[in-house]
Amino acid sequence: MARAESGLNGQGPLQYKADWPKAQERWTAFWEQSATDRPLLDIRAPTGRRLPPLPTPERWETKYLDPDYVERQWAATLEQTYFGADAVPTPEFLMGGYALGCDDRVNFVETTVWHPRMITRMTPPVNWHPGPSDPWRARLDRVIERLLEAAQGKFLVGYTGQVPLNDLLMLLRGTDEFLMELIERPEDCVRCLEEALPRWVENKEHLRDVVDRRQYGHVYGYPGLWAREYILATQSDMSCMISPALFERWVLRELDLLSERYPKMWYHLDGPGAIKHLDALLGRPYIRCIQYVSGSGQAPNGPAWMDLYRRVQRAGRCLEMSAPREHFEFLVRRLRPEGLLIRTNARTPAEAEELADRARSWAGSHAGEGAP
Repeated sequence: MARAESGLNGQGPLQYKADWPKAQERWTAFWEQSATDRPLLDIRAPTGRRLPPLPTPERWETKYLDPDYVERQWAATLEQTYFGADAVPTPEFLMGGYALGCDDRVNFVETTVWHPRMITRMTPPVNWHPGPSDPWRARLDRVIERLLEAAQGKFLVGYTGQVPLNDLLMLLRGTDEFLMELIERPEDCVRCLEEALPRWVENKEHLRDVVDRRQYGHVYGYPGLWAREYILATQSDMSCMISPALFERWVLRELDLLSERYPKMWYHLDGPGAIKHLDALLGRPYIRCIQYVSGSGQAPNGPAWMDLYRRVQRAGRCLEMSAPREHFEFLVRRLRPEGLLIRTNARTPAEAEELADRARSWAGSHAGEGAP
């Protein structure tokens, strides 16, 4: 995508991240896996500023798709968050994107946006209709444009969009029904994926262009990613429920097709049930970064998952994780700092900067060692 970069927001210091140009250098080194004095770090802390809570909207749809309300939510988050170390100064993911291409049965609730069941059988054509005539697109565009106006010189706006197609088709069909069809008639499911993929890409490219016309670099609000060169952020939450054989046929088919347009990808590996697919992912050269989330009820990122981390690093890929503060030093010491991103929280801005500073002396000091 050709664009003029002069004057785009995010090239210089920002109100909520005065050292943003320096952080950009570290983000570039991260993606290149260049030698640095410490890992890339996202350390956030409360600023201590207390603001009155926003009023509860009459309809939850307002929380996700009303420009005034979303702008106020973002302003409150920015005022109350210290973006320490190399954290990208963008508040959160715009979950209103989950409505894209769906009908008026989308269910907005306080904590999420539920997809409606729109597919009665996994045979093309797929009943999912994003595009210029989608009313949800027009509403989401207005939210993004409002945030881009407010962001000038202050913060960054991350991409939004629909969930990856491998997850989306399951949600639109219904989990149980979809899994049975994937087992019994995988060829029909793959045909649906291939038929819908151009619409998914067009939808993504439209939303990406809305942001890229006015902002320098490439930003994802979740989990807070920045790159000079475009990286596709993707995942497969449903993969924990399928075998490696079906993963190859279903999820990797999608990723292989996407790689023809997006040669670099960041992948969210969600929970122990997805680990069985790690080797297959590492076998694809376009997978440049693995983010591991251990999941509810599991040990948090830290000593329990060292074997997984080392598998990723030995494969020459970037590695990302969020870890509790008590495991932060352990991970900084025992993992190779090149291509490593660790996210954690601090109690105060001063503590956030102290952790980042101390990480320089800890970085890789015990690389190769396991748990104590």
